Amino acid sequence: MSLDKPKVSIIMPTLNVKDYIVECMDSVVNQTLEDIEIIIVDAGSTDGTLDILKEYADKNPKITLLHSDEKSYGHQMNMGMAEAKGEYIGIVETDDYIAPEMFEELYKLSNNGEYDLIKSSFIYVNEDTGEIYKDRNRFKQKIPDDKPFNLKDCGYVLTGHPSIWSAIYKRDFLSINDIKFMEAPGGGWVDNPFFHETLCLAKTIRYTDEGYYYYRESNPDSSSNKLTDFTLPIRRMLDNLDVLDKYPECKTEEVLRSVYWRVNIYMNNIQARDGYEENLPEIRPYIVEMMERLQPFTVRSNFSIPDLRRYYSFLSPFDTLKDGDVIEVPSKEFEHLSMEHEFFINAIESQQKEINKLKKKNEKLKEKNEKLKKKKKGKSYKKEYDSVINSSSWKVTKPLRGIKRVFK
Repeated sequence: MSLDKPKVSIIMPTLNVKDYIVECMDSVVNQTLEDIEIIIVDAGSTDGTLDILKEYADKNPKITLLHSDEKSYGHQMNMGMAEAKGEYIGIVETDDYIAPEMFEELYKLSNNGEYDLIKSSFIYVNEDTGEIYKDRNRFKQKIPDDKPFNLKDCGYVLTGHPSIWSAIYKRDFLSINDIKFMEAPGGGWVDNPFFHETLCLAKTIRYTDEGYYYYRESNPDSSSNKLTDFTLPIRRMLDNLDVLDKYPECKTEEVLRSVYWRVNIYMNNIQARDGYEENLPEIRPYIVEMMERLQPFTVRSNFSIPDLRRYYSFLSPFDTLKDGDVIEVPSKEFEHLSMEHEFFINAIESQQKEINKLKKKNEKLKEKNEKLKKKKKGKSYKKEYDSVINSSSWKVTKPLRGIKRVFK
């Protein structure tokens, strides 16, 4: 192992994960890639996690244990990256665990350190249900896994869970582009803007559909499960849109479709949680700002009918009106109303066309049915019937038809 520049620096932010830390640490220290350093940044654990980490650090010279004064995932990650000496940066969250070959396999895909970012699929672990399954994001089938690419080549890499930990990032690439984490309190969903910025700026990305990272989605204390601030996902989505505005060359139609897909995932997520309606007055301004920043053409081309209705609902100036209220509609909001009206007119026209097609088809079926009825009553039908009844084949198969009736 090169102490000056190991192949991978693994950064591990921790805070009160006693139930998971041994499994996680064992999976990291037993990596088949020996040329690594392990940087743990603890934010003041009080449940015994820190004592366990000290034992590991005392036994293993590859481990550096740092202490953060701020309980902030982003701050911890930035501390770790500032300390790192590796050619690549890897991330392991300490309530998860990894396959022993993870960093060796990802480094193999780097083309001896040439590529900026190497990303893999990952595996969900739900201890409540006992399920362990690989990420099922259907868009990942469109990501090339046999050659390097960038975001303009394949915007679909932006879909699904950010999963920033199922990847390695070239340290020089992060440093040259000054890519750091937002230092929001707690977990803060700061993986979102980091995910978008690294993918926007990476000139070479390599992907594998193999899953090496085991993501524990059943941890009740994770920032995803323990959401107390309903504005948080929307604020992070606004940060994602800021990243795209910062790098407009990345705003291909495919990229926008992928980002907007995540918009609806986040909206569905918060609307399904208890307390959404009670918190809506606080959330609404952020949602409206987010909806206003989406490009209408892409929205109308890609949103489902329910998602479009939600989109127009939040942009409508009438959404918060009570009976008897009178307002003057500003020109911008009137434009949204016009768009909404046009959308519904087009939807009605489209449905009407389908109804007319079905009516015509139904008329043809009626005509055909009438012809069959007339034929049945006519002489030609009687003649055909008599010829069948009196045919030798009909008489020969009579016993077989009798047997069939018995078995029925």
